[in-house]
Amino acid sequence: MNLRVKDLMTTGMYAALYFVHVAIGTLIAVILLHSGNMLYAPAFSALISGTVYFILIDKVKKFGAITLVGITMALFFLLSGHFALSFLPFLICGIVADYMAKLGKYKQKLTNMVSYIIFSFGNFGPILFMWLAKDAYVQRLVEKGKDMAYIQNVMVEFDVWHIALLVVCSVIGGLIGQYMLEKHFRKAGLLS
Repeated sequence: MNLRVKDLMTTGMYAALYFVHVAIGTLIAVILLHSGNMLYAPAFSALISGTVYFILIDKVKKFGAITLVGITMALFFLLSGHFALSFLPFLICGIVADYMAKLGKYKQKLTNMVSYIIFSFGNFGPILFMWLAKDAYVQRLVEKGKDMAYIQNVMVEFDVWHIALLVVCSVIGGLIGQYMLEKHFRKAGLLS
């Protein structure tokens, strides 16, 4: 990473904006579905976060910025009481997404879109281990004093539909982000 202080400050600002968008996406999922589980939060977050992601790529254009946003989100999942390994998806997806965008020199729409889709999978962190380590996840909730009614409401079963929905919402969110970048931010002279 050869990020300068200005790049780090820009990345920090967009990491905070991305976090806010993920929080809003999660809130929308909870309000619309009236459920305690976060099954659709990754998809709603991907749908509304594309603009922030694409502006970050356009402003920094260096390897490390996307990785740092992934690390920021991974640390949030780690420190906020989620399942112990919930930080791994964002850590991995951040690095892989950064490499993908780098393949297109942070300028090609297709590689940036694929990068965004990969990055969006990091939002599965809190629920991924419900599928991969269900017994350990349930045990952790029991140890935290949660009753079985709460656990049954929170636990979600894996379905390919959840993956497909995340990809579709990532593509739509990415297209919105690219459109906003070109038609509004660049046209207004806010970006190079």
